[in-house]
Amino acid sequence: MRAIRAGEVPRDGGTAIQEEVDRPVFRGNGADDYVCVSCGNVLAVSMQPEQMTKKVRIRCARCSTVNVSVIDGWELRKR
Repeated sequence: MRAIRAGEVPRDGGTAIQEEVDRPVFRGNGADDYVCVSCGNVLAVSMQPEQMTKKVRIRCARCSTVNVSVIDGWELRKR
């Protein structure tokens, strides 16, 4: 994950808000866990890269940093 940049607003995207520090926002069936870039808090577990696109942002319950995936799922498909 990385922090969003000033003015970065994904088209058709949204921000999920983590309400409890100990409870990830998303659970999937993949191999990757995603943590907050600022504090290391777990935001999403067992996700596949295609599920964590730049349209999906997560605000950390611990430090309020808004995180976005470093690699967009669309970029993965182009490789």
